[in-house]
Formats: sequence, C-alpha cells, structure tokens
Amino acid sequence: MKTLNQFVNLLQNLFQNKNVKSAVTSKYAQEPAMALITEDVDLEKEYSPSRWSKRFPSAHAVLQHHVNLVTAASEQAVNRVPHKLEIEYGSTPGQKLDILGTDLPNDSPILVFVHGGYWQELSREVSRYPAEPLHRFRIKTIVVGYDLCPSATLPEIVNQIQNAAHFIFEYAEKMGSRGVYFIGHSAGAHLVSKLLANADFLENAPGSQRLQGAFLISGIYDLREIIHTTNNDAIQLPEEWAVPMSPQFDDFTHLQARKIRVFILAGQNDSPTFKKQSREFFELLHNTCLMQNMFLEIKDDMDHFDIVECFANDNNYLKNLLIHDIRKNL
Repeated sequence: MKTLNQFVNLLQNLFQNKNVKSAVTSKYAQEPAMALITEDVDLEKEYSPSRWSKRFPSAHAVLQHHVNLVTAASEQAVNRVPHKLEIEYGSTPGQKLDILGTDLPNDSPILVFVHGGYWQELSREVSRYPAEPLHRFRIKTIVVGYDLCPSATLPEIVNQIQNAAHFIFEYAEKMGSRGVYFIGHSAGAHLVSKLLANADFLENAPGSQRLQGAFLISGIYDLREIIHTTNNDAIQLPEEWAVPMSPQFDDFTHLQARKIRVFILAGQNDSPTFKKQSREFFELLHNTCLMQNMFLEIKDDMDHFDIVECFANDNNYLKNLLIHDIRKNL
C-alpha cells in the first residue's frame, strides 16, 4: 500500500501533467466509472447547500447569516474560554490549530473540529464556536486550520489533516486525555473520513489509541459529481482522481477492531444529493464495521448550516451526543 506522502506526490505529478494516468493504482482503477449525468439533475444546485435552506429568502442571506453567527460565537468563545491560539503543526501558513479549555484537567476529553467550506472557504478563526458549551462540561476543543484551495491541492489538505491529527494525538498522550473525538462539517467531514480511512496512520501514530469517535456532519464522501460543478474551479481536482480522493471508495475494515463510534448526520433541508451521500456512506461503514458502532440520523427541520450553527448554543445535539458517549464509554 502506498503511503499518503507517495499518494500526494503522484497527485502532484498529475496536476502538472493531466495526461499522466498510469499513476492510478489498480485498487481505484477497478472502481465503477462515473455514472452518466442526466440532464434533469442540476448539479450546481445539488452542490449549493445554501439554495436548499428554508430559513431565508435567498442563498446569499443564508451564507451571510452563517458567517455572521459563527464569527460572533467564535469571538465570544475566545473571550470566555481560556485558550492557546495559533499553534503551528506544520510549515505552511494555514497549518495552525487552537486549543480552547486550557484551564481544564489534563485528562479532559478532547473534541477536534475540522471546518467545511468546500476546501476553499471559512477558517479556523471563525470555527471556535463549539468551545464554550463544551467547556462547561469540562471538554477541551481543538480547532484545526488548514491551507485552502487553490493555494493548496486537495491531497495536500488531506495530508495536513493527518499532520494535525499526529500533533493532537501526541498532545492527548502527553496530557493523559481520556479520549479524543473528531468532528467534521461538510468538506471537513470528507477530511475526517479520509483520516479514518488511513489504517497505517491510525496503527502507528503515538496516542491514536485514544481516538474514541467521529461526528460527520452533512459530509461529501463521493467526489465524482462535484468535479463537474463550478466548485471545482478552485479545487482543480482532475476527474481521474475523484475516486481515489472519495471516502466512499476507501477501506474502513480496520475500524472494526478499534470499536470507534461514527455518527453520520445530515439535515432534512440538505440537498437530496447530500442526504444520499450520507446514507450511502453509512451503508458502506455498516457493511464493513460493527453495526452497533455506526449511527445515521437525518436531523428534522435542519439545513446544511444550522446543523452546525447550533453547536454555539448551550443545549445542542452534538454536546448531548458527545456527553452521552463519554459517560457510557470513558
């Protein structure tokens, strides 16, 4: 099996020469070809989550509300929760993380948040909003930043999340944390899924045995269609690498022995395609991992944005799920 760094190098060669197709491994070459895109499917709309919300009159208003809310809540979290910000875990400008809850006991559980934004928008600075409600229950929050497309390629970003996880697991080991949980929203769910798929990393990274669970919120797990939308203008992912970069085609059988709990969630007012991808990814995990450790829920009356915006509230489903899992398993 090729290491992730080798995989990144292969992809870099591909970006430099789009005719280079021999680099595709036989594992992915055997995967099904891209299904025909029928004319009655509006891919731009399907992959534009703000167009499916029912809370505001326009997609622009949905996005503006989201940015305003998470920015204000993140600023409030920094003002109220003891923290250490801008900790470097890599050499590029985006590879920094924040730890909120530095006053909590060393063995406190840790929630790691990986933001979305189609790998090209949002930031660590506006993604600190889950921290304050969790702090009240003695849970540390680590917010991971990463370089964005097109300055970074998607495989580079996947590698950066692995670098961040390596740093976090070592930190958890040093602190004696009782457990580490990852949460990813939208593109962040894709990145967390790619991390979970990396059996070699999870086997060898010091402290990785402290990984307890993951929350995948309104994620994208199959990239074969999105490359045919304007979202790919910044991502610049070649078609032949849509499958290798898709968690839907990865192997997760190694999670079975680790008994990691995976919660897959989407909003009722997500697009049909986003809900379909969550269901299909759940089916993949359900078929390869222990049934009792995999969970799927379509959240009533929620869309792609308020499904995470609520994490800033004292009473939110993520906090409740996390606390329940901690009390049951740690």
